[in-house]
Amino acid sequence: MPVSRGEVPLRRVVVIGAGFFGRVIARRLAAVGITPVVASRSRGDVRVDVEDDRAIREVLRRADIVIDAVGPFQTRSTRLVEAAIGIGCDVVDLSDSLAYARAVLALHDRAASAGVRLFTSCSAIATVAASAIRASGGAAPETCDLFLAPASAETANPATVRAFLASVDRSRSREFPADRRRGYRVETAAAALLPRSWPSLRFVDFWVDPNAPFAAKSLALASRFGLMSLLSAVAPLSARVLGRREGSFSVALSAGGRYSLVRLAAPRGSYLIAAEPAVLAAESLARGATVAPGVVPSDAQVDPTALFTRLRELGVDVRT
Repeated sequence: MPVSRGEVPLRRVVVIGAGFFGRVIARRLAAVGITPVVASRSRGDVRVDVEDDRAIREVLRRADIVIDAVGPFQTRSTRLVEAAIGIGCDVVDLSDSLAYARAVLALHDRAASAGVRLFTSCSAIATVAASAIRASGGAAPETCDLFLAPASAETANPATVRAFLASVDRSRSREFPADRRRGYRVETAAAALLPRSWPSLRFVDFWVDPNAPFAAKSLALASRFGLMSLLSAVAPLSARVLGRREGSFSVALSAGGRYSLVRLAAPRGSYLIAAEPAVLAAESLARGATVAPGVVPSDAQVDPTALFTRLRELGVDVRT
């Protein structure tokens, strides 16, 4: 994008991961005037392996903004983040992994000393949830339940399926508050991240309806007969063919006996609820926003009004 005289040049944005969410984020950045460099092991503008220090250092430059969309984060090390701290790059990731979030939190002091900003779990599960809490006006929320029904026909792929199967508690399920759905409890990064901003939170639970026909029965049978690896292999194709295109994400809060619900939904493109926080965060950094270094709290990653306005413009129904 050309820069006029007197205008601050945009910082370079590198999107690592050329899968579904990496491609969506690259398109959305281009739509707001930022042409990213797309990197992955096999596709994109350059090649990089997030577990190879040498490959990372060959691609990244000081002051880059890195958007990490390489899932599943449940199997990832923090090698990319540590390399980025050493080089001097800010990192925005789409992690949904509790263990990965804790590993990134442990790097807070190192990142702060290096002047590097880490936006971990900058997606629906933590950042949109934090925006919903801020929008609800509750200063001291006590409980937070997150409910996700992904647009499985659009988003199902081996990485998302493996992430779900690695984190799901098949013994616990719950009805959604605003839909005729039932979701399984899934381990969530939000359980570690949201209490950083709201110490009053006693618990944060995450419930997921795979939003595909026969998903619940398939999960139960696979668990019973030891066929989880087979389910992991066939589920992405099955969901893409039989899954649904509508999706939703809801945040239910309690505080002092009062309950509130923030719900986001779309008949198509609900995956933008997960992708747009990273786009907004990277866009803000690229245009020179000042953010305190270290692991950026979930409630400080994006402005809730800006996020919800952007999502409405993109066709997402946001009810607060």
